[in-house]
This record gives sequence, structure tokens and C-alpha cells, in this order.
Amino acid sequence: MLRRRLSNPHDAEEIAQESWARMIAVLREDRGGIGNLSAYLFRVARNLVVDRGRRLAAGVEIAVDDSELRAVADSRPDPEAQLVTRDELRRMDRIIAAMPARPREVFRLSRIEGLSFAEIGRRLGISRQTVHEHMTRALLAIQLAADADFDGEP
Repeated sequence: MLRRRLSNPHDAEEIAQESWARMIAVLREDRGGIGNLSAYLFRVARNLVVDRGRRLAAGVEIAVDDSELRAVADSRPDPEAQLVTRDELRRMDRIIAAMPARPREVFRLSRIEGLSFAEIGRRLGISRQTVHEHMTRALLAIQLAADADFDGEP
């Protein structure tokens, strides 16, 4: 019955399993209250089909064929990309650690904690202009380190 009503056999199997699970849950709580188990099972299945149709009509659920799902690219980075990212993070850590204390702290507060220059100035007890100067020094250190890495390459 479910395979006739649903175009996707996978959906029919899922609804059949859900129907059985719901019927078993009711039987555990209400012993003997269901007179015709077969009719009850079919009613549960029909209700699940109707619910599924409503979800599809509302745009909550999108029917996708299994072959289409297998064709979707994995969003996780591949091992090589993960290695490159880890290396870049280690390199950035070394560059930041080599900065003088105040530019390093301003850079961390701005780029990692997301504070504005005014907030950083209030926190550190320095002017916004001084925060800007320290940030300029931090960014210059990063730029010089990047330039040094790529000077020898075409």
C-alpha cells in the first residue's frame, strides 16, 4: 500500500517502520484497547503519508533521490587542506608571538575577540589613535612575514 502511494521506495520503508514503531508504543501502554491491529496499522501509515505530504507542500521537506545525495560533495576539508590550514595557523601563531607585546595584544583584542578600537582603548587605557598605531604595526609585521615567505617564488 505504501509503495503504491509513495514514489520513493525508501520513503515507503521509512513510513512502514515508523508505523510499526508507533503501533508497538501504543500496545505497550494500552493492552487490549485496539480491536483490529491490522486496521490500526494501516490508519497510522495513512496518517504518516498525509503528514509527509503536508510537510512537502509546506516546503519543509525536499524529496531527493539517493543518487543525487551521493553526488553532493563532502563539505569537510580533505586531509591535505586540513594540514595546510594547521600549518598556516602555526605560522600565524609564531608571527603573532614574535610581535612586541602591545601590538600583539591590540591585534588579539581586535581580530580574535572582535573589539572595536574605542573598546580596546578603554580596556588598555590608551587613545583610539594609539590603538590604531599598534594595529598598524601588527598588520605590518604580518605583511612583512608573508612577503619574506614569498620573496623567492616566481
